[in-house]
Amino acid sequence: MKCTLCERSIDNYNPEFHRFIIDEKHSADICGGCTDKFFKWQGKKFAVLFPTNVMKKRFGREK
Repeated sequence: MKCTLCERSIDNYNPEFHRFIIDEKHSADICGGCTDKFFKWQGKKFAVLFPTNVMKKRFGREK
């Protein structure tokens, strides 16, 4: 199985962990590396929206 985002092969593919279901008609298979990048991106956005000390320390401030 290949990652929908980076097109690399997904090692030890498991639909329960790698399938991202958006709605009834849309889904994507995402590798662990892309999942980590997505969570870091999301964390930076949350750090800007909700500037707590924990979020700032983990993700820094985005300028």
